[in-house]
Amino acid sequence: MGVGRLTTDWISLPLVALPIFSSLVLLAFVARLSPAAKEHIGGNIRLVSLVISLVMLALTTAMFMGANFIGDMHDWTGLNFSQLNYYERYDWIESLGIHWTVGMDALSFPMVWLTTFLLPITIVATWHEKNAATYFPLILLMGGALIGVFVSLDLFMFYVFWELTLIPMFFLILKWGGKDRKYASQKFFIYTFTASVIMLLGLVTVYFLQPEGLEHAGKWTGRTFDIPTLIAHAQSANASGEWFLGESLQKILFIMLMVGFLVKLPSVPFHTWLPDAHVQAPTGGSMLLAGVMLKMGAYGMFRLPLALFPHAAQHFQFWLLTFGMVSLVWGAVVCLGQTNLKKMVAYSSVSHMGVILIGIATMQPLGWAAALFMMFAHGIISPMLFAVCGAFKHHYHSMEIGAMRGMAKHSPWLATSMMFAWMASLGLPLLAGFVAELMMFLALWHFLSSEGWSVLWMVGPAFVLAITAAYYLWSMQRTIFEGGDETQPPESLHGEAVPDISDAEKGAMLIMAAFTILFGVMPWIALDMMHDWTLDFFDAFLIPILTGGGQ
Repeated sequence: MGVGRLTTDWISLPLVALPIFSSLVLLAFVARLSPAAKEHIGGNIRLVSLVISLVMLALTTAMFMGANFIGDMHDWTGLNFSQLNYYERYDWIESLGIHWTVGMDALSFPMVWLTTFLLPITIVATWHEKNAATYFPLILLMGGALIGVFVSLDLFMFYVFWELTLIPMFFLILKWGGKDRKYASQKFFIYTFTASVIMLLGLVTVYFLQPEGLEHAGKWTGRTFDIPTLIAHAQSANASGEWFLGESLQKILFIMLMVGFLVKLPSVPFHTWLPDAHVQAPTGGSMLLAGVMLKMGAYGMFRLPLALFPHAAQHFQFWLLTFGMVSLVWGAVVCLGQTNLKKMVAYSSVSHMGVILIGIATMQPLGWAAALFMMFAHGIISPMLFAVCGAFKHHYHSMEIGAMRGMAKHSPWLATSMMFAWMASLGLPLLAGFVAELMMFLALWHFLSSEGWSVLWMVGPAFVLAITAAYYLWSMQRTIFEGGDETQPPESLHGEAVPDISDAEKGAMLIMAAFTILFGVMPWIALDMMHDWTLDFFDAFLIPILTGGGQ
């Protein structure tokens, strides 16, 4: 695998170790303090967390811009499927073929940058969160674990960071969640951990059944956890006319890995943990959960089963398309019956994850690029929606949509932010979500035409999305702009003064809105690297295998 090696490791220490170890040190320090001392020092810890997150954002932005101080300049467009930037490998457990191997390509870098972008935004948006001394270190820990998933190029590392993300999210829901937080946190953990165990069994099977003596193999086992090595070998084996590891086993392993990723995404019917988790989670937890954590599922699909088992992916193409269609339609339809604002946003996320699955299922470069860009665009839009939900809960003491009546009169900033976020989520032109949805439908049309399938496959999703958009507009008009006389504030306030959002909340929402517009007007900033990556993946990898390989 091609590498761009630097004299300084700009991934391991500043992007992974810094947030994780900083958060652990802060949590260990706070654990020894009294409640009063924790309250006193909370502001300082919040500020430290913000500074660390801004340093990480500055570094990833410099990586994208090609700043001189980080060494050799790298171009994220035009990268080969197998080419990595900022690649580093260190010996770890050599006897088992486990190495600390990190790197970024055009698949992982957008997710890394998105994570570093959302960390300071989340901190600012939840600036006044209670128990700040422990809350903000957990946010940092979550960010470091998420980045670890995206930069890991070793199966063992990948799984460790994959599981590590569960811990801070579990405690964020359990300690800062709503009245049903115990149920939601346990359901979240059980669903995702169980799926992860199934995925682990698949990864272990790949490890033990791979040929002995591959590069970076362990001294004792003769096998390796190195992802680039495994992909390169699988590519060679599949292209030779055979199924890597055999036809039956490849199908079984594909299913085992996909279960872990489909639950994390999540896809219908594995989605039921998500609305409960979102409703009970604090605002910061929901922002990171929807913005980045869900995307781990789609990222894992691209990184492992689609690369290792392309024949199996083609074999299960219809089922992937079905899961995507059902998720898109079901998530949108269920939204129509929700009275809780957070639950409505959660089901809209399920619908958008369906768009990602459809893009993958088309097995078209445009569809895959659409899926990658939807991951990125939704990663900005959905946190803004949950920031709006959090602000509404904080100021109006309710999550019931009925309590929003007349909000435009009482809270114009909050009402404007909510309308913008919903317009972005619905795919309004010139906003980031529109680009991804348009690309997905074009890829789906091309796929259906090439396969001779009926275009009626497109009618259902398009009709449901149109009806859902109309319902959202009608409901927003009815609740936000109608009723709610200024002399009669919502009942949830119990006679308190009618509020509007704080300066910190305004700043966070304005930044997310600005980037939603930026990537909608100039999508090529992120889309070019994604499209180039998918084109090379298909040209050099998938097309030769699927057209000339064994069936």
